[in-house]
Amino acid sequence: MESVQIGEWILLVDVEKTTKALDLITYQCVSKDCQNFVAACASLDKVVLDFAECLAIDLSKPSQLSCHRLEDNSSVMYSGQYHVIGEVEAGEIDGWDAIVGQHCFSITDEYTHIPTMMKEPTIEISFEVVLPWVLE
Repeated sequence: MESVQIGEWILLVDVEKTTKALDLITYQCVSKDCQNFVAACASLDKVVLDFAECLAIDLSKPSQLSCHRLEDNSSVMYSGQYHVIGEVEAGEIDGWDAIVGQHCFSITDEYTHIPTMMKEPTIEISFEVVLPWVLE
C-alpha cells in the first residue's frame, strides 16, 4: 500500500491491485456522451493526470458516470465515482474535497457501482467536472 497525502487526508492505496482490477474491466458505455468523456479525458491537464496516477485511477474508466449536456451543447457536466483498493488512514470522509484542475473530487461513502473484482477495502472517490464536447 502506498500512502498518499492530499491536504489533511492520508489515503493508503494499493496501486498494483487497483490497476489490475481496472485492467479487468471490459464494459464500456457506448453512448455519445460516454464516448466524449473518454475522448476528453485524453487531453486533461497534467495536474489532473498526476493526481489520478497517484491514486491509481484510470480517468477513462469510472465505476459510474452521469452526463448532463449544458444548454449550448458545447460542453457536458459529468459526475460519477471511481473506486480504488485501499482505505482512509486519516481525515474525515465528509470533509474531503479536492479541486484539481477543472475536477472536483471527494471521498464519499455511498459505495454504489463498486467493480465486482474489488473484493478488498475500497475507497470511493466521487467527481464532478465540466468537459468540452470534443467529438465531431
